[in-house]
Amino acid sequence: MDKYYAPSGKFDSKAILYFILISVIAMPLLGLAYSYAIWYIPIIYLNFIIAGAIGFTIAWLVSKYVIKIGKVRNKTLAIIFALLASSIALYSAWVVWVDLVLNIGESYGNSTIGIAASNVDINQLYVLATNPLTLFEIIANINEYGTWGIKSATVSGTFLTIIWILEVVLIIGVTLLLTNGSRVPFCELSNKWFDSKNLPAFDAIDNGPELIKAIENGNPTAFNSLTLATKADQDHSVFTLYSSSNNENYLTINNKKAKYNKEGALSFDDTLLVENIYLNNELKDKLVNFKPATQPIVDNEETLEEPQIITE
Repeated sequence: MDKYYAPSGKFDSKAILYFILISVIAMPLLGLAYSYAIWYIPIIYLNFIIAGAIGFTIAWLVSKYVIKIGKVRNKTLAIIFALLASSIALYSAWVVWVDLVLNIGESYGNSTIGIAASNVDINQLYVLATNPLTLFEIIANINEYGTWGIKSATVSGTFLTIIWILEVVLIIGVTLLLTNGSRVPFCELSNKWFDSKNLPAFDAIDNGPELIKAIENGNPTAFNSLTLATKADQDHSVFTLYSSSNNENYLTINNKKAKYNKEGALSFDDTLLVENIYLNNELKDKLVNFKPATQPIVDNEETLEEPQIITE
């Protein structure tokens, strides 16, 4: 038995079908929504948030329908799907946005903030979408003269190009970062994704290399030094157990370091210790049925999350 899970590189033909469906339906609609949103919300900072939200949505659609249902066990193919989907959404957004510029109408607002009414023309959308050279020529002209400004200065040229590049990088970057379905183990015998279970939080792991070596060797005492975390705001570790119907198990461990920002809000920095390491049944049973020597006392106001079972 290999010590770590390795994807087979296979995929179901349904992955191609679902990718085509979201490419011709969902991605153009996302591009339409994005263009209208940034057109009628003339606040550049909010536009970056909207771009991130679009990237998140693309990643969710690709992970949910293409990778999960299409049973994609190939990381490279998953990345290609994510890149293509985000590129189609971006191209659609450019088509819609350029058409909004071409059909710009009356402006509303004041010297501080304002918007220009516009709407798309279906025939023009078709022409722009099917003539990329014309589309990019118009984009180049828009870049030279600009269509909006900050205070009294029109944004154009290099500065506008930088903003456009940042939006593109944000959308594609978020999509790639969150498209991770292919990292979940897949059982080739049952033709199903492994079930995942988040175990109760343990104290942060300080002896990572030693623990990993013990798990690799199937050492029955590998988890003897573990202790349950007692507070929700402390440094802790998250153990994610993947199990198949054929009694095969893999484990992923993350350390989470607690920190507070200036406003006192709690967040955690994640450090991956090990991903998809093979776990024999003895060690799996010890984790699932883990019982501390003494019952941990949890803060009255801060409680740790209960174990969650998620079917991938």
